[in-house]
Amino acid sequence: MIGSAVVARLPGVRLALGGGGLLHFIIRLIIWREIFRLFRYLWRIPTFGPYLCVLLGLVIIGLVIWQQRWRANRNQRGQPGSNGHQSSSGPRDW
Repeated sequence: MIGSAVVARLPGVRLALGGGGLLHFIIRLIIWREIFRLFRYLWRIPTFGPYLCVLLGLVIIGLVIWQQRWRANRNQRGQPGSNGHQSSSGPRDW
C-alpha cells in the first residue's frame, strides 16, 4: 500500500496509471500512423490519388462535426424539461 502511494507521486508514472494509461496512448499512435500511411498510399495513385485524399479528408471532417452535433443533441435530450414532457424535476405520482 505504501509502495503504490510512492509510485503514484512520481512525475512520469501518472500517465501509466490512470485513464487508459500508456497502452492507450501507444495504440492511438499506431492507429494514427496507419491512417497517415493510407493517405500516403492513396496520394501516390496516378491521376486521381490526390482527389481521393481530399475527399477522404472532407469525409472525416464531416463525420467529426456530425458526431459532435449528435453528442450535443443527445446530451440536451437527456435533461428534464428540455423536450416539454416534464416541466418539473422530480418523480411523477402515478
